[in-house]
Amino acid sequence: MKRLLLFDIDGTILNMKMGVSKNIFIDTFFDIYGQSISIEQMPRFSGNTDLQILNQMADAIGFDRELVAQKVEDFWNLKLDRFKQYCTTEFIELIPGIDKLLESLKSNDEYELSLVTGNSIKNAFQKLSSYQLDRYFTDGAFGNDNSDRNLLPPIALDRVNHRVGDSIYSNNNTVIIGDTNSDLLAAKTNNMKAIIIAKIEDYPAFQEQNADSLITDFLDIDQFYNEMERIYN
Repeated sequence: MKRLLLFDIDGTILNMKMGVSKNIFIDTFFDIYGQSISIEQMPRFSGNTDLQILNQMADAIGFDRELVAQKVEDFWNLKLDRFKQYCTTEFIELIPGIDKLLESLKSNDEYELSLVTGNSIKNAFQKLSSYQLDRYFTDGAFGNDNSDRNLLPPIALDRVNHRVGDSIYSNNNTVIIGDTNSDLLAAKTNNMKAIIIAKIEDYPAFQEQNADSLITDFLDIDQFYNEMERIYN
């Protein structure tokens, strides 16, 4: 059975140096909307979509979300320009083993790769390009598509099926690969399987939420394939 793998990016494929993203959001928010927000007022980023973060920033300072929407494309474009200087190996590190795993999966006809990420689309591919991992992905669902992460997997499904020219992928043969409760919830909400990458000490919390599979990294490619088979048996 062919399977569609929907990869999250931050914490799953790569990690960006702490503090970079929040500072870029703060500076860009001021330049586009003329509104200041402190680092203490910033929402959490982990598991959230970029649009959700932007709306929560507005809420934190009492700024109208409708005014945010009017210039949201300007915000994405300026944010992208500022992120470019940090999308290098100096500021971004890969999750161990992910590069070799993606290479293996891309050459395996039983798997299709796509993305489900909170990053806006241009920002997502910019981050991936820092290690030339953008070549493994064509489409997906992104943080500028909807503020609700649970609504992103169906968007990705539609785009992939449109690309391949056939409705061969559904919730029955799609796996979300992520690192947060939000990734797991998105999978459960859409009746999809989930593989969660996590630290050993975080396993119990994810096990309580019935994660289908837990791994600490992608160094053991055989383990990943074994887990893929196990969760469908």
